[in-house]
Amino acid sequence: MSSFLGPIHFWLYEKIKIQEELTIYFYNAAIKNGWFDEKDSEAALLVKKDLRPLEDIIDTMNIHAWLQECIHDAEGRYAKLITKLTVTVPMIELEKIAFEFGKLHTVGKVSVQDAYKFFDDIFLNGMPCDRVNIITQQDNSCFSWEQTHDIHAEYWLAFQGYPETYYKLRKQVMLGMLDGSGLILESPDYLHYSIKKENQCTQ
Repeated sequence: MSSFLGPIHFWLYEKIKIQEELTIYFYNAAIKNGWFDEKDSEAALLVKKDLRPLEDIIDTMNIHAWLQECIHDAEGRYAKLITKLTVTVPMIELEKIAFEFGKLHTVGKVSVQDAYKFFDDIFLNGMPCDRVNIITQQDNSCFSWEQTHDIHAEYWLAFQGYPETYYKLRKQVMLGMLDGSGLILESPDYLHYSIKKENQCTQ
């Protein structure tokens, strides 16, 4: 990455902010449903409320490291929050919340290619240089990609959580985002995904 702020830095920071929004969404749902007590200071500390514009808070002398630390911090707090919730809250309830969050960011009536771009603009997958996603098929009816490695597991394992929880919730966010779009998501495992118009796509 460059030593000057450019479009890629703002793009990545927007993804970090959406990750923070997801954490806040789960936290607020937990308070509303009585899963967390508002006096639970440990849970409250997992929510970051300082989401000022990038240019106001970034260390411009160390842009790459600053953004990388933001990603680690955001993913770590999310993993800790969800792992804390899974102790008492059924997974199906958390999946419902993830789906509703996705509906706040619907893709609309778009092509399968634009739907993938929308996903790529939303979900954190490390730094751009990590090159986590590789496109495996694209045409007018189907867009498929493969995640080359599990870049999220470390955050969940650090808090004795389960990495598959991350992928179950992310899938529900994706489904919520596709709600009403006329597109469907296929995901035989957490590494392979397809956005389809019709049942004409093969892995």
